[in-house]
Amino acid sequence: MKKLISKALTKDKNAIIELKDFPNGGAASGYDLGYVLTQIIYRIGEKDFAKIISEIPKSERKGFVGFIMVGLEYGDNDYDGKRDNKRMESEFPKLNEILNE
Repeated sequence: MKKLISKALTKDKNAIIELKDFPNGGAASGYDLGYVLTQIIYRIGEKDFAKIISEIPKSERKGFVGFIMVGLEYGDNDYDGKRDNKRMESEFPKLNEILNE
């Protein structure tokens, strides 16, 4: 996982796909993976992440929406010790548009 995250932060398209498909065991682990994905988006920027996603076949895009949604809603992306309850539509509008084509 650590290696995939490092590669994803260098905008490696295959690493981003592999992260989405990483066996997480379901339940709370899915929320953790969603949080990891949102942190990657914040670090590399929505514009660059959206560009990467737009280059991925639509069949590979499935799953990103759910992970990103829970990462935003339940993650502490602003590090204030509380759930953020953010929405993808307002936080990442370009990415939301691409993933919901």
